[in-house]
Amino acid sequence: MRECINALWPCAMTGAVSCLGGIAGMGVIIHGSSGCYYYPATVLHRELHCTFLIEQDIIFGAADRLRTLIREIRDRYGSLAVVNTCTPAIIGDDITDMPGCEDVIIIDSPGFLGSYESGYRLACESLPVTIDHDHEGVNLDGISLLDPFAQGNVMEAERILSLSGIPVAAVFSSCRLEDLGHAAPHTLSTNPDLSSPWGEPAGSLLGIDLTLQTVSGLTEITRGEYPEILQREAERAEERISRAADRFLRRFDPPSAAIFGEFSYAEYACRVLEKYFDATITVLGSRNRPGTTHFRVAEASSLSSVRDLLSRDPPDLIIGSSFEQMVCPGAAFVPFTYPLRGMVRLRDRPLIGIQGELGLMEDVLNACMDQGVRTELHDLPGTESGFPG
Repeated sequence: MRECINALWPCAMTGAVSCLGGIAGMGVIIHGSSGCYYYPATVLHRELHCTFLIEQDIIFGAADRLRTLIREIRDRYGSLAVVNTCTPAIIGDDITDMPGCEDVIIIDSPGFLGSYESGYRLACESLPVTIDHDHEGVNLDGISLLDPFAQGNVMEAERILSLSGIPVAAVFSSCRLEDLGHAAPHTLSTNPDLSSPWGEPAGSLLGIDLTLQTVSGLTEITRGEYPEILQREAERAEERISRAADRFLRRFDPPSAAIFGEFSYAEYACRVLEKYFDATITVLGSRNRPGTTHFRVAEASSLSSVRDLLSRDPPDLIIGSSFEQMVCPGAAFVPFTYPLRGMVRLRDRPLIGIQGELGLMEDVLNACMDQGVRTELHDLPGTESGFPG
């Protein structure tokens, strides 16, 4: 129980709901107790439904309550999906064969099944997708309601692809229900940790270099043309970042940084800081199962593991969530992953593409410069709390 309370990253059930909740026109039912409902309803900010199981349902079975809810809301949506939770799964309640509910998507994704990513993929595999082999566009995947960069990523991907005349088809998972019936044969990744099973993989847009490489490859398999304007934009962006980083390094030492988040995002941020800052990466704290990297990587899905990692080698800069900021309040901080508390975020910020790399380095430079200025002021004679006295 202590580890569940201490966990920083959601479970498989929330992963499944975050996928299904991004499809406009699909009603999502959480088959479980109020506790199972209020967590995803609070963090995902989508209309969700719940059977709100009580003790009596656990004893006598909960299928009747689920059927009743399905009948009540069926006419409001083009399709319904039910996400099973721990309690009905443990008592063995069979909800896969309910008369009159054959068209309802059933996702058996209780929290004990595994990680957030596994629940997301399980739900994505269950979506009613049809590949249209005549579609000249591409799909996007890796979009999640929990990701603070999700909608910004969609916008940046659409902008970049439009320069080549390549339309976006289905977005897994942020599109209309009817878009799933006309998915394209190829799919671009915005977050490799949340890859979908739909369409042939066509590359990633996570970073300027990968974006150029991916768009070049896409123009060979679609009728688009490689946009020279994108190449010039990328070159200008890298020059701007390099100049700003050089100005910072003339005044301050390269920062040491600890980076936390889903592995693919965090590993990308590590590479960016190494490229422009020659930064020392003290640790890549991965919320999920890590992949291959030359950076020091460790599991960081609980508050105790985060405390341990940061206490071993305190960094100058933290890129992560409010939990890392709380554990190491003296470091410069860049908001990067769930949860982000005590701050207002209204803009749709991308992490992918050209604008994503510009935005990440802008946040890093401003955070480090602010922290550097505060440190210099604090070291002046006769100062207190960072202000001249």
